[in-house]
Amino acid sequence: MLGDLQKIISRSDKYQAADFSRAANQLLTHQFLYADRPAHRESYFLVASHVDYFTNLLEAIGWSFVYQPDEAYMGILPKGEERYLRLKLDESLLLLCLRQQYEQKLESFEVDGGKAFTCTDELLSTYENLTGKEIPNETRLKEILSLFSRHGLIERGKAEESDPKNLPLRINPVIRQVVVEDYIGQLEGLCENEVEIEAEAAAQENEQIEEGAGADEAAQ
Repeated sequence: MLGDLQKIISRSDKYQAADFSRAANQLLTHQFLYADRPAHRESYFLVASHVDYFTNLLEAIGWSFVYQPDEAYMGILPKGEERYLRLKLDESLLLLCLRQQYEQKLESFEVDGGKAFTCTDELLSTYENLTGKEIPNETRLKEILSLFSRHGLIERGKAEESDPKNLPLRINPVIRQVVVEDYIGQLEGLCENEVEIEAEAAAQENEQIEEGAGADEAAQ
């Protein structure tokens, strides 16, 4: 791999080894890079011009390289069962809701350049309708959206002064790389699992209460 890099550098009058290291680190840190993000642009075009090298490099350390030039993004996904982000329940549910919104926008021809546009009010409404669960509070929602933004799944806009809590959101096309096709099945499965867990916890609590009551009666 080092020999391949040295050959590339020897033939290039534009890039140095440090540029390749920086691009690889940026991919590993952000997971997805976009040509239209100023902070990503230099690394994006370096990687785009050396796809084979980066594909082999990343594969050697357990990552699959994804490159979608038509939608101007690239990224990495862990291989096999580790492919998807390790998320908490509310994070997983919101991510699945974002995928649902993306598909709805796609079906209604509201996707521009692979990107769909929504807002936090719409997202939370979808969350309530699909999960039947209480929505995350404002602080928690900000944490989750920050996580998704760091991974390049969404972009957050600036809210209107008249509606400061309703943030515009751009759902990036990588949502389809991260969330598998059977997202509704996953959503239902997650909700059902939690209901079962809550039911088991309630049953255990009732048993403990009954045991405690029985012990009190025996003591009397």
